Amino acid sequence: MKALHPEMPFWDHLEELRWRLIKSIVTIIIGALITYKFADPIMYWLILPAESLSIDLNLQVLKITSMFTVKLSVALFGGITLGLPLLLYQFWRFVSPAFEDKHGFAILLTIVFSSGFFVLGMCFAYFAIIPFSLSFFTSLTSESIDVDYNFTLEGYLTYILWLIFGCGLLFQLPVISTFLTRIGLLTPAFLREYRKFAIVVFLILGAVFTPPDPVSQILIVVPLVLLYEFSIIVSKLFKPKDSLV
Repeated sequence: MKALHPEMPFWDHLEELRWRLIKSIVTIIIGALITYKFADPIMYWLILPAESLSIDLNLQVLKITSMFTVKLSVALFGGITLGLPLLLYQFWRFVSPAFEDKHGFAILLTIVFSSGFFVLGMCFAYFAIIPFSLSFFTSLTSESIDVDYNFTLEGYLTYILWLIFGCGLLFQLPVISTFLTRIGLLTPAFLREYRKFAIVVFLILGAVFTPPDPVSQILIVVPLVLLYEFSIIVSKLFKPKDSLV
């Protein structure tokens, strides 16, 4: 199917969108089927951060269907991750007529940078946020209280998967800034003006997801601040030619 054109009637726009969505869903399903095949080793790596905790963490399966639903969740997240380049391609093909630059190189560059930042965000979550957050939340119990940490496997993996996926989306900030700048909804001046508010939000996130010590919070906040500053740079580079800010 040809790319969407501004001159197309409204119903043709909807038809184009429908086919893009169908292709995206098929991409996710194929990726999920591939991921399901490797669900066990993936779950092993997701559970691995809990092995370094100072407490004995027992993961339990309390329902007959829990193991199946857990593997489905892993497969779904994996399907989205594996299919991300094609999902981005479908999205870009749908919105690209709104931009002056419709060359294949621009599409390829967008897909590469967006996928790269998503993987970078996942790694940041796995190696930085998850170990600190697990350590913090399991250290809140008083020594005078005897507590056994028995979590469901489903609850644990849901928490880990959403952290990883959320950080992947958070690291899309430069890509989103580029897109919003190109369509005129965002300017470098706006990002610079609200920099201090963004830093406050990052500090709050650092306080929530890390133990209450400066080193841990710096480890979380500094990459987010650098990501925001990089977003300002790319917004300035990709702003429309007729923009004065």
